Amino acid sequence: MVKSRMMGDSTYKSTLACFIKTLKSEGPLAFYKVLIPNFGWLGSWNVIMFLTLEQAKKVYLFKDVSREILLLLVQCGDVELEKEIDEKIGQFIARVENTRARKLMRRLASSKFSVIPLFLSLFTDMRNVGRMGIRYLHNLSAANVPIELIEKGQKRVIEASLTLIRERAKLKGELVRAVGGAVASSSLLGIPLGHNSSFLQGPAFAPPHIREAIWCGSTNTSTEEGKEIDDPRVLTDVGDVPVQEIRDTGVDDDRLMNTISESVKLVMEQDPLRPLVLGGDHSISYPVVRAVSEKLGGPVDILHLDAHPDIYEAFEGNKYSHASSFARIMEGGYARRLLQVGIRSINWEGREQGKRFGVEQFEMRTFSKDRHFLENLKLGEGVKGVYISVDVDCLDPAFAPGVSHLEPGGLSFRDVLNILQNLRGDIVGADVVEYNPQRDIVGGMTAMVAAKLVRELAAKMSK
Repeated sequence: MVKSRMMGDSTYKSTLACFIKTLKSEGPLAFYKVLIPNFGWLGSWNVIMFLTLEQAKKVYLFKDVSREILLLLVQCGDVELEKEIDEKIGQFIARVENTRARKLMRRLASSKFSVIPLFLSLFTDMRNVGRMGIRYLHNLSAANVPIELIEKGQKRVIEASLTLIRERAKLKGELVRAVGGAVASSSLLGIPLGHNSSFLQGPAFAPPHIREAIWCGSTNTSTEEGKEIDDPRVLTDVGDVPVQEIRDTGVDDDRLMNTISESVKLVMEQDPLRPLVLGGDHSISYPVVRAVSEKLGGPVDILHLDAHPDIYEAFEGNKYSHASSFARIMEGGYARRLLQVGIRSINWEGREQGKRFGVEQFEMRTFSKDRHFLENLKLGEGVKGVYISVDVDCLDPAFAPGVSHLEPGGLSFRDVLNILQNLRGDIVGADVVEYNPQRDIVGGMTAMVAAKLVRELAAKMSK
């Protein structure tokens, strides 16, 4: 972001001065000639938002510049459309003027208030306003571009994304087969998706943080059962599904979920690789389990560790909500048994849905009674194997504070490891989801917790 440049940076100031000068002489081309080379696309938009709010009392630059940039972006060049665009901009500006950013601008002009905290708060609001503007640009652009061109572009982006996963999986599969001796090998697949979260969307940023913690030099590469994660027969990595790049083309969630499922299948095509997925919010479990079940030709048993049952019919009207993923899995027939462990935030709908689908729900209030059974599970017989889904908030916040939904009274880390390590069954896939790096503390404490879960799952899956 351009935050650091806004804090008295001389480079930023000189670039801004150059932009204003070029704007006067060359109009909207200044955006491309000066801002984008220095700040990138999103950064340039944030600069304009800053410039507008900073100088709102002197020059109402926002409207003029935005209008010209909009005309450029939609590439219309049609004078007849200018009135319509002006009307849309007027509506947008009315929305902006109602935001807290405008109120803070008025406060900032007063000497009664401290400048620094208000400035920081203002910058946060400007980022939100910037996002509003970007969405407006996307909508306006889409309205003036033939649908066939949009669909072709979407198709190309999806195909490129799948090609990337396919080729990386092929490379890792060849490596594991060349080393030899592996019947099953876990392979990381990141799915940085957070928009189906009902509260915070930070889990979208989790995969790189978990990877960094997996290979952190503060610990060695051995798992508790003695396997080495730097052995490709234990763990490989095929990279991330480029979720945001796909969504930026306007792809809806139906097609996005299909793309995720296809990515998982591409990993599974490279025997002996098995998907170990890094979320992302819990909505990713549905397309992943669906892919595993379809690829293997039948249902699996699922061990689901979570503070919540995530089995709403369609939470807040979203059938793909992270709170509805297991409803989609069960109604699709992708699981025979679903065991939910660590539950301590469940309402009447969660219980009714559990009864509807025959879910075995083990709540924390009875964990001491259920412990022996849960630490001696045997799953997967008569079906295609076992799938494990670990929501990091299954753990008590004392062990994992970096989650969106803090629910006290959860499992200890050793409780979780005992359940996983003692499980008997053929694990055909797994995910670790809902780590939110934006809520983490103490240098990535929860990232290390998530990484440890991944390492131990990799050891359990590989053979």
